[in-house]
Amino acid sequence: MVLPALLAVLLGAWGPAGAEEHYLIPPMEVTILDAAEQETGKALVYPSFIELKTSEGEPRGAIGVVMVQGKVQLFLVRSDEERRFVGWAENFRLYNSEDQLVGYYFWTPIWCYVYDPGMKKVGQAQCLAYQGVCAAGVAGYLLGLL
Repeated sequence: MVLPALLAVLLGAWGPAGAEEHYLIPPMEVTILDAAEQETGKALVYPSFIELKTSEGEPRGAIGVVMVQGKVQLFLVRSDEERRFVGWAENFRLYNSEDQLVGYYFWTPIWCYVYDPGMKKVGQAQCLAYQGVCAAGVAGYLLGLL
C-alpha cells in the first residue's frame, strides 16, 4: 500500500484541496485542544495540505504550502464561498492577511503548542505528521483566523 501511495504522490495523482475522495490514503485526524485541554476542533492531515474543522465536522479552513519565487510560504484559507486568504505563517509566527502578528506556534516530535501575542498558551494538538504545517494550521484555528 505504501509504494502505490508514494508513486501517486510523485506522479501528481492527488486531487485539488478539499476533494477528499481523490486521495488514495485517508488523512491523519488530529484533535485540537484548547488551553483547558478540551476538544475544540479537528485537523485532517493530508500529504499536501491540512484541513481544519470544528469538533462537529464543520469545515473552517485549510493551510497549505506554496512556492513563491523559490521560497516556501504557508497560507491559511477560510472554508467559505470565496475561499478567502486569511493569514500566513513563517518562523513560528502566525500573521493575519494585514500582516499583523496574531500569535506563535511551536512543535516537538509529538505535540504542537499555540500561544497568543502575549505568550499565553491557547491550546495544543498532537501533530505526528507534517508537524510545522500542522502546528501553523492549529494556530490559525485556535487564534481565530479560521
